[in-house]
Amino acid sequence: MRCFTFCLVGAMTWAGTWAGLMPAARAHPHVWMELEMSLHTQNGTLTGIDLSWAWDEVYSDRYRTTYDRNKNGRFDPAEAKELQTKEITALEAFSEFVFVYDRGKRVAVGPVQRLSIELQGKQMVFRFHVPLSRPVALGGAGVAHKVTVGSYDPEYYIESLLPENRPGVAFAAPAPACSVVIMEDRAHPIYNGLAYPQVASLQCPD
Repeated sequence: MRCFTFCLVGAMTWAGTWAGLMPAARAHPHVWMELEMSLHTQNGTLTGIDLSWAWDEVYSDRYRTTYDRNKNGRFDPAEAKELQTKEITALEAFSEFVFVYDRGKRVAVGPVQRLSIELQGKQMVFRFHVPLSRPVALGGAGVAHKVTVGSYDPEYYIESLLPENRPGVAFAAPAPACSVVIMEDRAHPIYNGLAYPQVASLQCPD
């Protein structure tokens, strides 16, 4: 994924982009990320998304042990700033791994806003906001899964997990009269057609 994960790491490139995040995918995921999304709406349209990427403990370990210098179980502001400065070499690339489809056509999102880096137990967590390049109307979206949102690595080096048994996707207040259904996006397969990403289908009445 040329830069999904921080374009981080200097030695691996999320398939090239995490500046080094890691080598291109070969066969199956090597890193796991738990995804949460808060969907922002205005006047019946989707306008932006708050995202949370929680990295698996093994992947997080290098950053936790390197940057939690005082070993207090969190990234203090100076530690988080150092991690971002030294490891995230292409912040703008994060937006490339946020996928919004409106009636089958991908809607671009803007640059990352309000990035924070935290520790949650032994997991490193990124939280940030991306605005949509244009508002997406939600009325009547549910019947044919016309509007879907997700965040994943098309090269499948990193697997984005969006379990159905936890509230991983919700609307920010004030919430519209819509429901969220977690599904496999079979219209947009990844990894040379061998895998289907999990996305949230936004189902809204007319």
